[in-house]
Amino acid sequence: MTKLKLFLILIFLLAANVVSSQDAIQQKINYYISQAKLDSAKTYIQTNLDKLSQKKDRSALNYQLVKVLFMQSAYDEALQQAFNSLDTIDDNKLRVKFNFMIGVIYSAISDYDKSIEYFDLVVKNNQDASLTVQTHLLLSDLHLGRKDSISAGKSLTEAYKITSTSDLDARVTDHVTMQYNFFNKNYELCKEQNFKTIRDSTSFLNSKSYAYSMIGECLIKQDSLRTSTTYFEEFLKLTFETKDPEQIKVAANKLIEVYEKLGEQEKANAYHKIYNEAESDSLSFSIEKYRDLYDIEKKRELNNVKAKSRRNYLIFGLIVLLLILFGVYYVLKSKQKYKEAFSSLVKTPGKKIVINDSEIEKIETAINKLKAQQLFLTSNITRKSFCNDNQITSERYLSQYINENYKKSFSVFINDLRVEYTYNRIQNDSKFRHYKIEEIAKASGFGSKKSFERAFLAKYNETPYKLISRLIA
Repeated sequence: MTKLKLFLILIFLLAANVVSSQDAIQQKINYYISQAKLDSAKTYIQTNLDKLSQKKDRSALNYQLVKVLFMQSAYDEALQQAFNSLDTIDDNKLRVKFNFMIGVIYSAISDYDKSIEYFDLVVKNNQDASLTVQTHLLLSDLHLGRKDSISAGKSLTEAYKITSTSDLDARVTDHVTMQYNFFNKNYELCKEQNFKTIRDSTSFLNSKSYAYSMIGECLIKQDSLRTSTTYFEEFLKLTFETKDPEQIKVAANKLIEVYEKLGEQEKANAYHKIYNEAESDSLSFSIEKYRDLYDIEKKRELNNVKAKSRRNYLIFGLIVLLLILFGVYYVLKSKQKYKEAFSSLVKTPGKKIVINDSEIEKIETAINKLKAQQLFLTSNITRKSFCNDNQITSERYLSQYINENYKKSFSVFINDLRVEYTYNRIQNDSKFRHYKIEEIAKASGFGSKKSFERAFLAKYNETPYKLISRLIA
């Protein structure tokens, strides 16, 4: 699916909060969500659930809880909460809203057939124009991800028709118009609408980050790659605040793609570091870690500009000096030797770490042992513990060796070994297929089901559940 799909969903959920009932509880929930304080929103909702006695009020608040769980990427918990609530709902309008959220969750975990099934139920039974618009727009995005531009255009046109004839929330209407303009290649109008979202002080954090990303997308379509990097960098900085590694990966990947197209691999590699950190980030989140990586890249760019300026002055002075020397000492060496002398004064490239043969032998022996004895199935393995267990002198030696020989970080290297083991065992061990996903994750060395599913999906482009279902069928 398209990489901005989750942002599209989040924008709709935030817009839906604006049109919800404006009682004290809802206003407090809206505040927490707008400030990206999702843990606080979850705690607040659960506390108030215990105080409500009426079934309808509890169902409405459970719907808010499902949304918050979704925003936290707690998809299993959100889906379970949604199904539990759906079993007790009599009100058709609220039932439709839960069907919408179930479709959204299935979309997020890449079960697109289920997602379309529940979105179709929403369109069939819904009387709320706003929710119908949101559903059509998400269906359009699903079709685009499957390269079905005809179906995508039909869904998008339906959404646009409804917004043109209905009195809907301005944020929803503006977003549909923006998507419609982008699909129909009206890039200037699309950019203008996104600039409006950025300038609006009431816009939610996710709305602004999505607006920056869409301006970048429009600029790419207009062949303005260099200018697009400015907006993708703003996009990345705002995703740090969302505390969601998946969003950080989307933003970092955009910058990687653009800088690679521009032929600036060094800058692309800097954003690869941020992407890799987000890829391996599952049980904990440190916003400072991403900010530090970003600041390092910005400082490096600033230092390069200063160094270039100094080099220009130095080169100018050297040219003058060489001209004088050439006039005075015309009997000296040939022009080629002058070039060599000049080149020797230019900045010497930095040296990478030199690893001696004994350290390389230690690392290779340790890796062979890791694979042969399947030590990667140990759940708490780290670079430090790996080096200590194998008498490797420096973690930097290990990181450089893995990066040069496997083109990945140590954590991704370990996770790839784990999911390869899992994939082969699922294929060959019928009993293993009947384990719970949590048990498979633990047996494969992962600390959590969530980190296991992310690593598996990243390598094999399907979830372990879908692989098992396909083999059992």
